[in-house]
Amino acid sequence: MPKPIMVRTLLALVMLFACLAAPAQGTPAEPPRHQSLHDVYLANTEHELHIYRIYGKEPGKTMMLIGGIQGDEPGGYLTADLYADITLRKGNLIVVPRANFYSILLNQRDGMTGDMNRKFATASKEERSMEQEIVSILKKLIGEADCLLNLHEGSGFFSEQWISDEENPERFGQSIIYDAASFQGNKRQHTLALAEMAATVVDKVNRQIDNPRHHFRPNNHNTVSDSSRFLEQRKSATYYALTEENIPAFGVETSKSIRPNAAKVALQKLVINAFMEEFGIVAETPGLHVEEVRLHYVLVKVNNGHPYAIANGGELRVNTGDEVMVTDILANLDRGLTADFLDMGSHNDTRLPFRIAEPARVVIRKDAEVCGHITLLTGMALPSGRRTAKSTLAEKEGSEEKVPPPTKAEPPLAELRAERLLVNVDGNLVTIGDGEELEVPRDKLMVIKGVRSNISRLDKKIAVNLKGFSPEKNQNLGNDINFPFLPEHDLWTRFSEDRKGERYPIEATYGDREIGRFWLKLHSSGGE
Repeated sequence: MPKPIMVRTLLALVMLFACLAAPAQGTPAEPPRHQSLHDVYLANTEHELHIYRIYGKEPGKTMMLIGGIQGDEPGGYLTADLYADITLRKGNLIVVPRANFYSILLNQRDGMTGDMNRKFATASKEERSMEQEIVSILKKLIGEADCLLNLHEGSGFFSEQWISDEENPERFGQSIIYDAASFQGNKRQHTLALAEMAATVVDKVNRQIDNPRHHFRPNNHNTVSDSSRFLEQRKSATYYALTEENIPAFGVETSKSIRPNAAKVALQKLVINAFMEEFGIVAETPGLHVEEVRLHYVLVKVNNGHPYAIANGGELRVNTGDEVMVTDILANLDRGLTADFLDMGSHNDTRLPFRIAEPARVVIRKDAEVCGHITLLTGMALPSGRRTAKSTLAEKEGSEEKVPPPTKAEPPLAELRAERLLVNVDGNLVTIGDGEELEVPRDKLMVIKGVRSNISRLDKKIAVNLKGFSPEKNQNLGNDINFPFLPEHDLWTRFSEDRKGERYPIEATYGDREIGRFWLKLHSSGGE
């Protein structure tokens, strides 16, 4: 089972960071020695963010690793996974394996609002988004570190001379990128010799790589100069770390041309370990890379009853209208796993209840790759040779098969009503009834997750419109389900009740007909 984790308030924490005095560079408040802390933000959403802090037995420098800031680069986030499980003899690590989980689930570079690694420049209030809030968290973590490594995959192979279309100065693969040969900032008394540090690491790493094609090369993008060819990278995490926090920062780029992922992970590890050695960070127990995912069981609750353990490829028969929720996914690893109720929710439906009106397929993914599935069956007749699933957790082996009770006749379409609204408030699922109001602080990140009506088969066809909110995506058609929003930034006051900016209507519609109305009432955090 997953270890207990501490779920903290995403945006309240950001505001707290803004109010507190920043700690001395590289010296955060005295940490507990030789332990790991695991924080989760935006829990149970497509944007779930996990942060791991690993403290060594002896104090020392702190290195930060970011993986998955661009979701089509698995070598980075799979490598970062290994360091989330590490133990240290000396020094500290801050590990963010999947900075942009949404883009990872889609296996694409951009997240919901573009490239997250181009959001580290100062953002105006109008530009603020859920992904900007994640960047705010990353910025704070960068401020606690003595070095940043942003783990990537680049196209082709970098070379200072043009050799071919695959190997030239415009390619990034198999290089260590930095923004200046040397840099003197206001927060450090000494000059940061990035070129020298990169050259030392490259020399150390290449002596361990047999294939010359896979050797790394230093790659100075000279982003601090106005003559740089890569000025867009002034919005990147490494440029922010160097110029604002004045710490050495590097992009570690393995080549997308290298297969399989295990080969890229091995190369990334060599670079990370060499940088750890440079900063005196000593590992005690390394993490182990698992290339093949083995799904054991999917734990499913029906109507909040005892959990059923369904094996990969298994089936569970439920009654039409039953509420089903995947509570856990048990596999040989525990990060990057999601359940997706196809055509019903979002890309991450773990711990979200759905009412099942017809047979449904639940796909299990490890990041963007499908690693298993289960099937939910409905109705009374049992197919030949099939049985309803048994719970391996709550029932004895060999128990009799359970046939669902008769399904109640559904009301006519004209009586369709939205009875409940499901909302994720800062990682917690909240339900409100038709006509009721949900009262929350203005600084809580929220996601409307869906509607439960009196005709379960129509739940997924009901649209929800929060008045005063316009999602980032241009293709939005008046349905705000699964779009994160921050009330204090994303709602237009003129759409609120009496234009006071305190109470906003949420309309549920089927076709052109309103079938339910809910209310969102806002107050300041101090009013809790």
